[in-house]
Amino acid sequence: MGRLMNYRGNKKMNTSGSALVIVIVLVFAVMILVPLGANLIYESFRDSKRQLDSLVQSENVARAGLVDAVAWFKKQSSQPVKTNYPPTIHGWVDGAFDPRYSTDPVHCDTTDESVGMVQEYQLSEAGNRWARYEVKRQTNPAVSPWDAGAVHDITAQRLFSGENNGEGLAWYIESTGYVYRKLDPNVAYNVTPNQIVSKTKVSTEIRRLSLNLPAQCAVIVNNGGGSAEADRKIKIQLNGRVVGGNNIGIGRNSGYEPYIYTGSTVTGNPRWQVVSDTPSVSYVFGVSTSELKGLSDFLVTSVPQLPINSLPDMAIIYVDGNAVFTSTCALRSSGILFVHGDLTIADNSNCLFSGLIYVTGTATIYDPALISGCLIAYTGLNLARSSSTDVAEIDYDASILNSVRQQLCQYRENKSVYHVFTGYR
Repeated sequence: MGRLMNYRGNKKMNTSGSALVIVIVLVFAVMILVPLGANLIYESFRDSKRQLDSLVQSENVARAGLVDAVAWFKKQSSQPVKTNYPPTIHGWVDGAFDPRYSTDPVHCDTTDESVGMVQEYQLSEAGNRWARYEVKRQTNPAVSPWDAGAVHDITAQRLFSGENNGEGLAWYIESTGYVYRKLDPNVAYNVTPNQIVSKTKVSTEIRRLSLNLPAQCAVIVNNGGGSAEADRKIKIQLNGRVVGGNNIGIGRNSGYEPYIYTGSTVTGNPRWQVVSDTPSVSYVFGVSTSELKGLSDFLVTSVPQLPINSLPDMAIIYVDGNAVFTSTCALRSSGILFVHGDLTIADNSNCLFSGLIYVTGTATIYDPALISGCLIAYTGLNLARSSSTDVAEIDYDASILNSVRQQLCQYRENKSVYHVFTGYR
């Protein structure tokens, strides 16, 4: 009996000792695994961040290629950049994009004409991390296969009035950006021991804007309205002035002439006239409303969203909705103002604008105001007011409109179709 008690006691002690050993082992395992796991998580995070940083860098490099390619199109002396249809300048419709190498850095478009527009530059101070972008030139499809990733004319795919590829009004541009380690400067970027770290492709489209008025007029509306005063769509009140100079003062596609109140002035040769073409968005700009939105420099839904005090001298401003300019948000700018709605310039807001204003709705402009260039108010114009104490004036100015054409209607990037469609390490 005594032996049995001793056996049971020893067995209980052995079991307790084994449990203690297991606990100690587990504690040591946890002490080892926790910092090891934390280190693995940290290394994984750091590696992911490095990959992300590299992809961001290669996207920026690719974006630089797009910027330089668009600049190349803009600076060509012959505009638009085209081969004609059928091609006469080059043997194929996409051949007009032709960057050239030069020993003069100022005139050098590329380091490799056989590829297209190619540039490389150093990224790291250590000297072994480099950037490279490629904007491919489309080669003659009669000699080599057509490359969908090379720059090509898309005029026929974007314009629908009988235009053809080769006319150079719209182009597709794709740029590939590389970040790589340059370990041997005597071999290409993609040849060992050099190593590509990341690669990203981006694409966009560029369009030329037209600025085509139905007639040379200070003011253009689509319909002048009915014969009764209340039905007129063009009303010029006290101290309202429309100055056409040697051109038409007010043009309308249909309806009655303006209603001229006492104390207002409309001059021109003639003062007003029916014009044959409808002043639609596509007629004036050569693009749709949605396309113009993507080509604009500033896109807002209300005037207070604009950087009123820092607007550039020339810009395309698109207000997607009614636009109300006041003394605290005054219109003092130049270029193209497009209002997808009604435009109101309040009294005492001291409006001063040079260029083209296009309003899809009705424009109401109070004193004091001076608009030089042209105003298109599609559904009507109310100029000045019965109690005007200053002048609200609209002048036709061909030289200002020509400046707008030269500075704003060259090739513009359609930001709505910008894509980053490949990015990998």
